[in-house]
Amino acid sequence: MKKILFVCTGNTCRSAMAEALFNDLLDQREERDILVSSAGVYAFENDPASSMAIEVLQNEYGIDITSHRARVLDADDIRNAWLILAMTEDHKRMILEVFPESVDKVYTLKDYAEIEDGRANISDPYGGDYDVYKACAYEIETALINVAEKVFDNGDWLL
Repeated sequence: MKKILFVCTGNTCRSAMAEALFNDLLDQREERDILVSSAGVYAFENDPASSMAIEVLQNEYGIDITSHRARVLDADDIRNAWLILAMTEDHKRMILEVFPESVDKVYTLKDYAEIEDGRANISDPYGGDYDVYKACAYEIETALINVAEKVFDNGDWLL
């Protein structure tokens, strides 16, 4: 089983939403041979998802992330992942500084999804209102649709 890991800062907003949205996408595609998780480079272990992330995913996508708990990114996460998708260039850089051997599997979400919208990073909704989180979730969802097509439909999964 291959593992995809989403990484952000605190693992309560962006990477938590990415994990849930990608799991939902995999369920829709009936893909079962993949494990999806998330972690944060500066996470506080066991923090819940942010209330706005919970609310937006429930209202907009029908996804319940109330049971999500933040995890700190560790060496096992890096070692065991087939693909690591960071929310920002800084997250990617931080991972590669500590784990340079993972260079062949660490990307920003937008780079891997081949989204060229003039912004390299997924916007951080932390502290924002409902609309900010909704826009962030949509930005993540758009990238994840491209990731799924690239991984499954174009054969990246077979590599």
